Amino acid sequence: MANPFAHALGIRHLVCGSCNGCEHELNALAGPAYDTSQQGWGIVASPRHADVVTVTGPMTTAMRAAAAATLAATAQPCVVVAIGDCAAGEGPWAGAPHAGTGAGIELDAAVTVRGCPPTPTAIAAGFAEAARRLR
Repeated sequence: MANPFAHALGIRHLVCGSCNGCEHELNALAGPAYDTSQQGWGIVASPRHADVVTVTGPMTTAMRAAAAATLAATAQPCVVVAIGDCAAGEGPWAGAPHAGTGAGIELDAAVTVRGCPPTPTAIAAGFAEAARRLR
């Protein structure tokens, strides 16, 4: 019998200086139009419970140490998913003072979901890719 939790994901989200556009789209995944809980995907409060760490934003100076500490506390294996163009090192905050090269770049994201902001469907596809990589 197949494991019903084989594709379940505990997702810990880090806001690394984003404008919150990506977070709005990420929040839409919990609504009735997408309801990603049916796939067993849910936000977790502790990095110790996370299979996936999502990051948005360019990586501000103020978030750099906290992001590194979160990843250090995450059990392995774990997949980092960069959401949005800012996390990919592009977008409106690229090159801004106190902004890094992109949270996804700095944290070595395995999956990048492009867009400013990306659609909920694109984010869900990124989660599916993360689940595939964890198999």
